[in-house]
Amino acid sequence: MHPSPTVAAALLALAAPAAAWAGDLFEIQVYEGTLDAPGHAGLEVHANYTVRGVRDPDYPGQAAPDRAARVTLEPSYGVTEWLELGAYLQGFHSPDGGFRYGGWKGRVKLVVPERLGLPLRLGVNLEIGRVPISVEKDGWANEFRPIVGWTAGRLSLTVNPIFGYALTGPDRFRVELEPAVKASWNTGAGFALGAEYYAGLGFANAILPLREGEHLAFLTFDLAEAAGAAPGPWELNVGVGAGLTDVTPQHAIVKLIFGREL
Repeated sequence: MHPSPTVAAALLALAAPAAAWAGDLFEIQVYEGTLDAPGHAGLEVHANYTVRGVRDPDYPGQAAPDRAARVTLEPSYGVTEWLELGAYLQGFHSPDGGFRYGGWKGRVKLVVPERLGLPLRLGVNLEIGRVPISVEKDGWANEFRPIVGWTAGRLSLTVNPIFGYALTGPDRFRVELEPAVKASWNTGAGFALGAEYYAGLGFANAILPLREGEHLAFLTFDLAEAAGAAPGPWELNVGVGAGLTDVTPQHAIVKLIFGREL
């Protein structure tokens, strides 16, 4: 007896590798180890638009990334020279559903103070949040974002070996790996040019083959202190990016981060 075409299609779908879709579609940023000054607040606006992306949802109820615009408000507050508290309020607009709520997150960032004179910038950002099913299948999740940065003259390199896991759903407590890297060159003229890379490698105990994981690269422009000048209160990061694999949700994307310490 041969299975019906419908059953055969279902079996094939189960056997096929699932799309990764592990990266954060709202907060596309490499943390470089900066903090609000103690007693000072800050506000950032994160925005990105997927010019061209995956058009089919990964599961029922998910909003596909193609032509979606996403925005995040991130207030923060510097508690001490090594501790900052923050939060995210997310929303998005998709072609098939208009503007929708995208969830919230709370975070704690801890960074080794610069006055200790370490050769590296070291820190960690801890997050917990809840998002609707239109964003992720598992509503509650957390993230651990170590921060390792190095600067030599005008060159800066930062690595965020991010990992986290869902707190609900069938894959709860399975650790996912989502590393991010940024390299930038301070021109000395008030801005820096650089590149950023983000990956979704799958679960720690089941690393995806290269072509089945998420790989996203950006060329970036950042405000930076001019030669001999003190850092200013404003922050600006602009990036033009492209997915490097077919399963990367964003095939072509632009992003903007705009902020100020208050």
